[in-house]
Amino acid sequence: MSLSSRMPPSRMPHCRWAVAALLILALVSWLGVTHDVALSTLDDALTTAFKSFALAKALNAAISVMQSVTADAMVFQVQFGQALDPANDLVERFSWIMFASTASLAMQKVLIQMASHAVIKALFSLSCLLLAVSLVWGRGVWREWARRAFLLMAFLRFAVLIAALASTWMGDALIGDQREGLYTALDQDRAVFQDVAETQAGIREEDDGVWQQLKDKWESAVGHPVRDLLTRLDSMTENVVALSAVFIVQTILFPLGFLYLSWRLLGTLTAPLAGRFPVARGA
Repeated sequence: MSLSSRMPPSRMPHCRWAVAALLILALVSWLGVTHDVALSTLDDALTTAFKSFALAKALNAAISVMQSVTADAMVFQVQFGQALDPANDLVERFSWIMFASTASLAMQKVLIQMASHAVIKALFSLSCLLLAVSLVWGRGVWREWARRAFLLMAFLRFAVLIAALASTWMGDALIGDQREGLYTALDQDRAVFQDVAETQAGIREEDDGVWQQLKDKWESAVGHPVRDLLTRLDSMTENVVALSAVFIVQTILFPLGFLYLSWRLLGTLTAPLAGRFPVARGA
């Protein structure tokens, strides 16, 4: 039975376009260009996340060394161990956030590699063929099952890939400059704290000269040894919170949001297929 006898003439052009689109999509799914682009993009994002994770650990190490310093500031004692406790706890949490962000990017990379496996490609191509055949010869119930199979396989094949690309590109476009600025500021803080920590570790054996030598070192690095160091800690705290938010948005919220949107969009685009090409009566 021919296609024209199965379907009203007004429906034939739409059906042909839908079938052609499905066949092209089945072929496109075997191309590796999008797969390579997605992996390259994720590799760049992983490099940035690894750098921030290493920065968090370096900050944590420097602050931990500085916590052992007790400084005599004129008429009062400043226990830096107490002053640095909140900052050290925050940096420790920041390192966990960066670990989670890195793990999220690595998981996306693994899922993209799984979605590009030959088995997934073959199943997706088969679902495209089944849906195309059901549009031409199938009845409503078969079209609905074919549509659901296509929806599932399209999500498995492309959703993670699209979500990873979209979240990374949008993150770079919207918050990329902010992320780099925050990283640079925190790296400068790390350099100052590490310099002070190394000085403190090198003069530990002379208790009487610890404060004076640290004071001289801090004055050359940050100005007033107490006030300016605590000011820098406050600035570091703000930058750590801001950078944590940036990575949570880019590596967790954006991917989940785009996955949800991809599922809803696929459902919206394919839902009318079951009733768009009804079988003519008496066919």
